Amino acid sequence: MAKILIVDDEQQIVSSVSELLRSFGFETISATDAKDGFKKAMEQHPDLIVLDWMMPEYNGIDFTKDLRSGGYDTPILFLTGIGGYSTFEIEALRQGADDYMNKPFDPTLLVERIKTLLKRSKARSSDSKNDSSKHVYNNGELVIDYDAMQVLIDGNSCDLTSNEFKLVQYLEQNAGRVCSRDELLSKVWNYAFSGDVRTVDVTVRRTRKKIEPNQTNYKYILTRRGSGYYFPKEFD
Repeated sequence: MAKILIVDDEQQIVSSVSELLRSFGFETISATDAKDGFKKAMEQHPDLIVLDWMMPEYNGIDFTKDLRSGGYDTPILFLTGIGGYSTFEIEALRQGADDYMNKPFDPTLLVERIKTLLKRSKARSSDSKNDSSKHVYNNGELVIDYDAMQVLIDGNSCDLTSNEFKLVQYLEQNAGRVCSRDELLSKVWNYAFSGDVRTVDVTVRRTRKKIEPNQTNYKYILTRRGSGYYFPKEFD
């Protein structure tokens, strides 16, 4: 039984989402402020977090940044009443969120999104445990440590999120081959169906800022216009 943490400063939202998820067999934990929610995340290790954006003092973005900087890759689904869906969705993804829904939400869609995120997280964990073919990639500048799930440039950690690391890992393992956005959504995000390719583009931009030594001349994550992204074979 998956354990879901719900963090929202509206008690009615917390209660309704908790009741909904329990009716589908999930175990729920709740908090009505982000600091308390973060503490519960550290103590009870939920399988997924449903998180509000706008909360007093310490908001959902602060929560996400702190969770990701601590090395936790727990799936986060933002559930918020903020308008301007695409703008805030992109910001949430940039900070390490996995999905985003606006209030009011369709209960059935919320449950299906949660199920998808949980399946994706389980698949990532299984892939990580079963992939023993390569442990470290090192070309003298770029290091990809598969066991530690860490990327370094000139010995300095790039502080990648889980999805950013998976992206670099997948591209390097397929060096020289152009990977389409749909392929990356399937293999990195484990989408079983076609998703929003903007998710890939946002993550690529964010990852490039962290791993590329020269921001005007990329060398590790390259673009084949109209086709997708690739890691150059010459570095493999």
